[in-house]
Amino acid sequence: MNIYIKKSCYILLALTALFVNSTAYGIEARISTTSFSQALQSAKSKNDFAVLKSTKFDVKDKIYTITYLTKDGNFETLKISKVSGKEMK
Repeated sequence: MNIYIKKSCYILLALTALFVNSTAYGIEARISTTSFSQALQSAKSKNDFAVLKSTKFDVKDKIYTITYLTKDGNFETLKISKVSGKEMK
């Protein structure tokens, strides 16, 4: 009888963990974020944009860093928040 109770407890714990994880992923999926293509489009819409140099994504701070060459030959760097989609200074 004791072995059946142990198995039942393990199954119950596994199902609970599955439920908690799926709920957490569901909540995270509802948060609107800015995609990489939207951040890149923000950089390309700048008046002085000429050529894309490099892009990076900071996972910790959730920031896209986009470096591009301007029409007058200088390099500009944009930092765009993934959460808000706005340019950061």
